[in-house]
Amino acid sequence: MTQQDDSGAGDLVQPQDNEQDSSPIGKEGPGEGQPAPESEAANELKDRLLRALADAENARKRADSAHQAGRTAGVAEVTQGLIPALDSLDFAMTTLKPASESLEPQLRAIHEGLEATRRAFLNAFARFGIELVSPEAGERFDPNIHEAVSTQPGDEAEAGKVASTLQSGYRVGARLIRPARVVIVEAAASN
Repeated sequence: MTQQDDSGAGDLVQPQDNEQDSSPIGKEGPGEGQPAPESEAANELKDRLLRALADAENARKRADSAHQAGRTAGVAEVTQGLIPALDSLDFAMTTLKPASESLEPQLRAIHEGLEATRRAFLNAFARFGIELVSPEAGERFDPNIHEAVSTQPGDEAEAGKVASTLQSGYRVGARLIRPARVVIVEAAASN
């Protein structure tokens, strides 16, 4: 008689069923209707690419914004250095104007030269987006762009309006470089 091995080494191997699914997706893989792992990887790469493109676009926009803010700050700083020279021109023109109308042609020529220089300054300012803030008499006082340095009495209807501009102001975009210094009308006190 033959002895059988208890280890089971002599057992016959059962043949596999040939009708089983031979696809690379095992039983742990996605079920029917779910994307294959290759499709999931492609979708993940596409999502990462779209996020990277969005991040790059946001970085470009931030850099453009920072560049514009730096440019505006630089223009404002240079303008602050030039404003005193323009103020001196304005003062000289104001001083010469009454004299130039009745006096010698030389004084008129000096006045015209000062006017041309002032126009050149203002044209250069305009090219860089610098605006002159010089309210006319009767305009409403705006504390955001005007600085009231004095008041003068007036009637109730004129109260809170600009009586005169003592010194022009300047701004670049929304940034105020210097407010216009003005005299405002104050309602007369009634007894």
